[in-house]
Amino acid sequence: MGEDILIGVALLAIAAGLIFIGRPDRAGVHTRFLQFDAALVLYPPVVLVFFAGGVVELIAGLLRSGQ
Repeated sequence: MGEDILIGVALLAIAAGLIFIGRPDRAGVHTRFLQFDAALVLYPPVVLVFFAGGVVELIAGLLRSGQ
């Protein structure tokens, strides 16, 4: 397996972990670090960066392994 695929899987796992950590509880209360306005603005782009980077690395690794 190429290192691009491993990096892609790792970045996707980090994105999934961030999504799971950022979910509110059953009462709708956000986790402690997301109760500030700045965190609510910055958290989704951080998750999207890890997700997009993981997808790009995974696709690049799959295309390189096919050559």
